[in-house]
Amino acid sequence: MIRSMTGYSRTRLEEADFSLGVGVKSVNHRFLDLQFRLPSELASFEPLLRRTVKNHIARGHVEVSVSLERPGASELKLDRKLLDAYVRACRELRAELEFGGDPDLVALLRIPGVIAGNREISEEESARIRKALEGAMAKSLEALDEMRASEGAVLEQDIRSRLARLEELRKGIAKLARRIPKYAQQRLEKRLQELLGAVHVDQARLAQEVAYLASRSDISEELTRFQSHLIQTRRLLSESHEVGKKLDFLLQELNREANTLLSKISDVPEIGAEVGRQAIEMKSEIEKLREQVQNIE
Repeated sequence: MIRSMTGYSRTRLEEADFSLGVGVKSVNHRFLDLQFRLPSELASFEPLLRRTVKNHIARGHVEVSVSLERPGASELKLDRKLLDAYVRACRELRAELEFGGDPDLVALLRIPGVIAGNREISEEESARIRKALEGAMAKSLEALDEMRASEGAVLEQDIRSRLARLEELRKGIAKLARRIPKYAQQRLEKRLQELLGAVHVDQARLAQEVAYLASRSDISEELTRFQSHLIQTRRLLSESHEVGKKLDFLLQELNREANTLLSKISDVPEIGAEVGRQAIEMKSEIEKLREQVQNIE
């Protein structure tokens, strides 16, 4: 089963003397890119959370936000020396640059370190918060996995339908390609008649020339490789959930074969237009698949 890289979850855990909130949001990214927003008193737990996320998620931009509320720590302590320093700096800049107005008090209070809770976390409380945080994080990641799996199921259904269409197009082009030797012979005979009139033509030599012209427009190898890539793509969808990069590589190969089909069939105008139309549709389906695959883990 494949998984999408897009998902969101939030878990809240209530204890007797504190409450925790853990939110996890993920979007597509080429690699695993982690971003954490933690209260200052929980900053030491970031390495733990980082390891936990890496054990669950292989790829994507992941944002983890944690909130902590402690009823007994609701009073705030103001660092007046730090605040006074910021106020003086603001006033000096205002005078130097001739700006009007007073410093924004709300903005000043948002500066890290200006205000803080007045109760430190004890070792015992820290151990209980750590245990609760691990549990809340596990629940959030589990809910995120469920959402990513659900999104992945929708993506897989769309991908399989497009792969089926690509197989139909491949068969249609293969059917047309079987007529290439016939058209090559007719075209060569017509040109020889125009050039030589009633002069006798060596049939053995004609057969050699027909075979040469047909080989120049032979697309059997491209069609075989195209089919092989389709088989590998379906196998990846069935066997693994961390397949985004592998699928993207296979789609590049499919697109390369479609481009070769377009270039080689141009020498056979009798079927070139129809093969070209189907090959262009192939490329369109492949491009839509690549857009979908960008969101697969």
